[in-house]
Amino acid sequence: MAHFAEMDETNTVLRVIVVANDDTADADGTEIETIGAQFCNDLLGGTWVQTSYNNNLRVQFAGIGYTYDESLDAFIAPQPFPSWGLNSDTADWEPPSPVIPGCEWDEDTLAWVQPDSPFPSWEWVDNRWQPPVPYPIDDPGPDDPPYEWDEDTTSWVEATA
Repeated sequence: MAHFAEMDETNTVLRVIVVANDDTADADGTEIETIGAQFCNDLLGGTWVQTSYNNNLRVQFAGIGYTYDESLDAFIAPQPFPSWGLNSDTADWEPPSPVIPGCEWDEDTLAWVQPDSPFPSWEWVDNRWQPPVPYPIDDPGPDDPPYEWDEDTTSWVEATA
């Protein structure tokens, strides 16, 4: 199967569809992008560019809202923050300072900040919020009951439906 992204007039992805290999192949069975793009145009109208689910073509798989950059021959995700710059080698947006694991980007301060605690009793340990009491089941399975945090008792309680 092949995937094709429909572009608007600004090369922004409107949708991505799956196309059968037979609809992208020449008489010898060789996949040719222009044949697939024409098939999409004949069927649905619009302008189509092939994308690869395995990132083998155009750097990364196209998503709705992505932009196709012809000079990089790459699909680029929407810019997450105005301060982030595009790495033309990877077609990914990069923050102005190295990522701090567990933290969130704050565009107002242009810095990585610790996210708010989910509960007052939890502590920031190893770049994540952790409860003062471990979850009651080490490796929960589908038959195990779910638990939720009770801040009043600072303990895990079996969740009710």
